[in-house]
Amino acid sequence: MTSQKPQSPQSPPARRRTSHRDTRGLQRARCAALASMTAAAISALGIAPVHAAPSPPPTRVRLEFIRGPGAEQCPDEQFLRAETARQMGGVDPYDANAPLTMAASIERRDGELVGSMFLRNGNGRGLWADGFSSRKDCRRLVAAMALSIAVLLEDPAEFSAAPAAPAAPAAPAGQSVPPQDPCSPDQPCPPQPAHAPPTTPAPLKTPPVRAPQSSAPPVPAERFRWVAGLDAVVGLGPTPGVSVGPALSISGRWPAWSVALEVRGLAALAGKIEAVDVSVSTITTDIVVCLDRRVLFACGLAELGMLRAAPSVPFDAASRWNLSAGMGARAGIEAPLSRNVSAQAHAEVVHPVVGAAILRHPGAPTPERPVWSAPALAVALGIGLRMNL
Repeated sequence: MTSQKPQSPQSPPARRRTSHRDTRGLQRARCAALASMTAAAISALGIAPVHAAPSPPPTRVRLEFIRGPGAEQCPDEQFLRAETARQMGGVDPYDANAPLTMAASIERRDGELVGSMFLRNGNGRGLWADGFSSRKDCRRLVAAMALSIAVLLEDPAEFSAAPAAPAAPAAPAGQSVPPQDPCSPDQPCPPQPAHAPPTTPAPLKTPPVRAPQSSAPPVPAERFRWVAGLDAVVGLGPTPGVSVGPALSISGRWPAWSVALEVRGLAALAGKIEAVDVSVSTITTDIVVCLDRRVLFACGLAELGMLRAAPSVPFDAASRWNLSAGMGARAGIEAPLSRNVSAQAHAEVVHPVVGAAILRHPGAPTPERPVWSAPALAVALGIGLRMNL
């Protein structure tokens, strides 16, 4: 009996082990296929990559800066240039060869400083204008002008010209023009369409010039105000000899003119008239109307006063009061000391319409020659302070 050997079970076929190198190669193939499909889709749809457009540079202009009459002490062109560059983050927009011109000027008008700006192109056509005013703070006025210019130049759309007319559309690249057979006696030329007369395009309308909204704080303009005054006055003519005394005034002032009410009291320094001791004083009320131009002023005045003479050895039983009235002119200079206080000096001449006189016997029935009478012209000099109320 033949013995049979037991059969061993068949082992399964060995599997191939995937290496790390094969895995990376498969990933690269997949990425390359995906990139190729994406590029093909972008090309088929006509999609172009979008790039961020850089911000346009500020507009450059040629600067013309003028300081007119009354603005000689204002900051100069270098201050305006530096202030504009500071407002624009350090960029200097001024160029001597630029096609646009920015004309900036400062002058004094009717007692206040006025700053004006005007932008024009190479043909002299105005594109933009702005202005500010101030009474005394000229540095702040120039800074406001620089800020307004900086805001304008950083936004060129405020004054740019209208866009040009679009070009006529070209024929599609893929469309071909059919060839035409030459004309002959056997084959006449086909009728040609009538040509329409050329039409003149309508003129382009330039958009209106708009002034940019400036963020500079408004500069207050001068208006009506009340002014109080105190003066020391020296006069020659209102009393016998030289007289001195104070004067008080209150006035209403506008930028170019003023009206004042003034009360003055003067006492004569001379103590004798024809060897007689006499105390002489006068009180006058003046209405003064003045025209102001920068630091100078000129005035007309009307005066009404009373003269008192009190002799120590009486010419008569009692002191006498004499009425006087006159018309005159005044001129002077005023210089500011601070925001609300100024110093003033003036000179005036008054012609008496009703002249005062001192008589030895005022009540005598027979007219007599006056001991003293007012001269044809009375002169006074004054110096003092003015304060805004």
